[in-house]
Amino acid sequence: MKNIYPFNKKSPKTFFALLSCLAFPTLLWGQNDPADSTKKTISINLPVTKITFSGMLQTQYIYSFTKDNDINGVNHLPGEQFSGNSFLVKRARMQLNAAVNDRINAVILVNFGDFSGNPQNKVLENAFIKYSVNDYVNFQVGQFRPQFGQEDNYPVDFVRSIDYSNQYYLFGANSWQSFQLGASFSGAVKNGPVPFTYSIGVFNGNNRNQVDNDNGKIVPARVVMAFDKSLQLGLNGGYGSNTRKEIWAYGFDVDYKKPLNEDWNFELVSEYKQGINSQMFFATANPTSIGDYQMRGVYVLPNLVRKIRNTRLKSIEFAFRYEYLDSDFKREGNARNSYVPMVSASFAESYAIRVQAGYLIDRYQNNIPGTAQYNGNRLICQVQARF
Repeated sequence: MKNIYPFNKKSPKTFFALLSCLAFPTLLWGQNDPADSTKKTISINLPVTKITFSGMLQTQYIYSFTKDNDINGVNHLPGEQFSGNSFLVKRARMQLNAAVNDRINAVILVNFGDFSGNPQNKVLENAFIKYSVNDYVNFQVGQFRPQFGQEDNYPVDFVRSIDYSNQYYLFGANSWQSFQLGASFSGAVKNGPVPFTYSIGVFNGNNRNQVDNDNGKIVPARVVMAFDKSLQLGLNGGYGSNTRKEIWAYGFDVDYKKPLNEDWNFELVSEYKQGINSQMFFATANPTSIGDYQMRGVYVLPNLVRKIRNTRLKSIEFAFRYEYLDSDFKREGNARNSYVPMVSASFAESYAIRVQAGYLIDRYQNNIPGTAQYNGNRLICQVQARF
């Protein structure tokens, strides 16, 4: 019978991978105290512009515990060459933020980590201009992330798990999330029985660094209601056209935070989305109706934070993400269940220095040899610095 458990007790490589992971915080602990701040910046004051530079670096070590699976979870047939463990630079970001005046900001964000693979249509992430009139009226144009879910609200270095959810990347590939070219209108109503924020935009729907090729556009919208300081509810809806085919998506999410005492905090994020998988529809040789190609997913991510009153170590976090995702649930379907336990340690405020270890367990409804749709177990150790 095939072993489906995360660890193989007889494999000496298991010990080596875990030892490598545990060594990261040990080595980091021996260094000088990191700056106790979110980021260091270099500011240049010009007559009408203040320019701020900042950066973020994420390095990883990945080890696959599944025979014939590579570091990305892709299964390989006998005789194929692949790597089951590797060091890599996941992200190496530099950001420029120019405050032209009290209402206009211009932002450019690039990720040099994309050069480790195929950089085509990558590298440039944010490139937008924002015009702020007041709390209620804000305009943004260029390339940026549409507001269509909880994970669009914070950068990846603040993600409570090892990375964004699989759902985020699937809906991003279908142009509802991640970096897109377009324009948006947003604002916030802070006074009232239920404060809320709102956003609506128009985007090409061709993913980042891509001009429109069919005159079709997508229109995502989002409202987030804050019932109190602990609970927020987000609602998303979107409609559009892709090569003269109607597409849509919707979803909702919950963000809950509660201090348990002076030392412990509990956080919970959960999100559900469903929509047309236009990427799969157009990749099919003889597709049926586009309404038959639908994707849906849900994840639950509890996180327990232990504050540490130490000049070096600031906090330790324990998180566990469970996620269900099916990219084609109305037809064949091949549901993916993911389990991601994670522990992290922060050595400066606001994750300026952060060490993480996560174990990714993927279980598919059906294994398809030679593809990414194959059961697998991977260990990811990540060191992050924001400056």
